[in-house]
Amino acid sequence: MERARVFFWAAGIVFALFVADILMAKAQVLSGATIPVHLGDTLQFLVLLVAVTLFIAGALVRERGEGEQE
Repeated sequence: MERARVFFWAAGIVFALFVADILMAKAQVLSGATIPVHLGDTLQFLVLLVAVTLFIAGALVRERGEGEQE
């Protein structure tokens, strides 16, 4: 269970990075300013892919742990 929690925390942190980038891009569009730090479309996709992969890995590890406990 502890290992699954690590995967979930990592997925949450990576997803928070994704959301922060989206919000910064939205602020950039609304203000008309240019923010030099922005991931771009491809990196946003890869960050979201990593977050989803970590979440799925955590779910599978947790499911496996619950199966072994029974």
